[in-house]
Amino acid sequence: MGKGSGGGVWWAFLLLAGVLLLSSAAAAATGAEESAVAAADGRDPEEDLRWCKKGCQWQYGEDARRKKECERECRQRHRQQGEEEEEDGLDVLGSGRGECRRQCLRRHEDQPWKVRECMSQCRRRRREQEEEEDGAAVYGSGRGECRRQCLRRYEDQPRRMQECMEQCRGRELGEEEDEEEHHEGGKQCRERCERLYGGDWSQKQRCLTECQQRRRRQEEDGDRCPCQKRCERHGDRGRRQRCVEACECRQQEGGEGGADADEDKYSGDRCQKKCQRRGGDWQAQRRCEERCEREQREERGGRDADEDSWEKCQKKCQHHGDREKQQRCVQQCEREQREEGSVGGANDDDGNSEKCQKKCQHHGDWEKRRRCVQRCEREEREDGSVGADDRQCRQQCQHHHDYDRKEKCMRDCRRHSRGGSGGREGDERGRGHGWETVAGAILQVV
Repeated sequence: MGKGSGGGVWWAFLLLAGVLLLSSAAAAATGAEESAVAAADGRDPEEDLRWCKKGCQWQYGEDARRKKECERECRQRHRQQGEEEEEDGLDVLGSGRGECRRQCLRRHEDQPWKVRECMSQCRRRRREQEEEEDGAAVYGSGRGECRRQCLRRYEDQPRRMQECMEQCRGRELGEEEDEEEHHEGGKQCRERCERLYGGDWSQKQRCLTECQQRRRRQEEDGDRCPCQKRCERHGDRGRRQRCVEACECRQQEGGEGGADADEDKYSGDRCQKKCQRRGGDWQAQRRCEERCEREQREERGGRDADEDSWEKCQKKCQHHGDREKQQRCVQQCEREQREEGSVGGANDDDGNSEKCQKKCQHHGDWEKRRRCVQRCEREEREDGSVGADDRQCRQQCQHHHDYDRKEKCMRDCRRHSRGGSGGREGDERGRGHGWETVAGAILQVV
């Protein structure tokens, strides 16, 4: 009985000792954690740098390259430590920096060189969560987006991040103002540049900038007379000036109407004055006026075709990265389109007449201009007979990309073709003349 009771006391004593041991171990662990947190809070940055370098030595050993990279990261974190503390100065008082430090110390207890990186990631996650919760409500829809973009770009550089956010907000405010003030104009510029350059961001931005600058200049010229605004659509300076003069004359007379009606009226007056020198031949004067008015209408209608041609050439040459090369390509493309247009109407009498009218319009005297037109039309009809040779020459010279070389090749080819045909005709005439001589001699003998 005494032996059994003594054994029970012994077991009770062992159980009590175990409970005391466990409680002391838990207290020691808590004290160690608190001391570690306190030590980390009061640690010197230079000491952190030394511990970080020691950690690189322990982790990578003989691997010099990776150890050097690790030490470089340690130095970068050391330089950024002051900036991070400035950024998170308010965070120490209650928004979670102490919690991040405790979590990272528990997680990397045996790897102190990873504590700083863990804390940076923890604080970044907390900032992102805060921005998602109240960024849109406090700052509006734009500022939260700016903060997220700049955090991703400069997560370890708070000063650069602040500059980034200010620039981003300034751009957004400027875009909002432009959108409010110039909504229709900005939309037209974007649609035009999107149509011309598609996915080429740099070319599209340059096009958009130039378009907006042109619109600003137009708005700055708001004190211009209404006639200048009405006639702004004319691309050619001469046509625009004639439109302005007609509009001003119409306004001085006290009439009303659009710039097109003014220009038609002014063109009719000009054609009447131009054709008054026909004397008493009213039919010739009427034909002269009709031809003059047709030329004026063609000049006014050519602007849209010129703009379409320019846009086509812009699309064709947008693959050039250099602006000068692109400009040369556009000029060459426009020359080729004009050349193709003139060649395409070579067999059309109306087209020949219109082309000859333009070619001879420099003559001031009507009679000289008429003779010039007749001579030009006669040459065009003669050239029409060698249309097949001209097409063959064009096909032969199409490998030339330079406009001047292609023109020289075309001239040489046409000269050889006409020379060959002329030689054949001369031979035929020579043979015919010889037979006539022989026949005459035979008749004389008989």
